[in-house]
Amino acid sequence: RLASNSLLEGLVFAERIGAVLADGVAAPRDPVSARGEVPGLLPPNARLTLQRAMTEGVGVLRSGDSLATALAVLDSLTAGIDDDPCTDTWETTNLHAVASVLAANAAARHETRGSHWREDYPDRDDSRWRVRLSSRLDDSGVVVTVREPVLAQEGV
Repeated sequence: RLASNSLLEGLVFAERIGAVLADGVAAPRDPVSARGEVPGLLPPNARLTLQRAMTEGVGVLRSGDSLATALAVLDSLTAGIDDDPCTDTWETTNLHAVASVLAANAAARHETRGSHWREDYPDRDDSRWRVRLSSRLDDSGVVVTVREPVLAQEGV
């Protein structure tokens, strides 16, 4: 519901926005020119394959075999430069980056902890896995992971 002040504010700012728009707004640009300058973009049609690999191999129940299969599918997705990359191209590429890191870390962690459930490692293993995995993709797309110790807290 709009009351007195809200109505007045709406009118004032609508007038200001109208004035800016009347002067003309520059057309939006792509952040980079894709004409041979953006390597590594995945085509949007790779998205379904990526989603299936993650659902089947890195879903709620995981195993070493299912994770290896998912990682192989993710690695097989080939990047190509799209002449005119669209939002779906960027989204698919970003999904692939996140999926690659998630699947690699799930494969590396040989235990069950929280929502990470490994069928082949059903038990929690604090002696080896009470760590935080910090990961990133390097410039060539390889997952680089650093193990950081988690400090023990009383009563936890």
